[in-house]
Amino acid sequence: MRALLLNRTDGPEALEPVEMAAPEPQEGNLLIEVRAAGVSFPDLLLTRGEYQLKPEPPFGPGVESAGVVSWAPEGSGFSVG
Repeated sequence: MRALLLNRTDGPEALEPVEMAAPEPQEGNLLIEVRAAGVSFPDLLLTRGEYQLKPEPPFGPGVESAGVVSWAPEGSGFSVG
């Protein structure tokens, strides 16, 4: 899968496109195939290390996405597709 990763908190210029393995399904989580992603002010702050949550790099910023469910745990109320 393709992703944008931030390896250092130097702003959006530090985002790097990478190819990586898709995550494995885990109980309690949904997997979605992202079709659209929003870029918001909190995302900008995350890339600079200025947001209230400060994940350790490397991480993929992003608080908004839309897509298609590709895996859902039994009984979650969600279904593939």
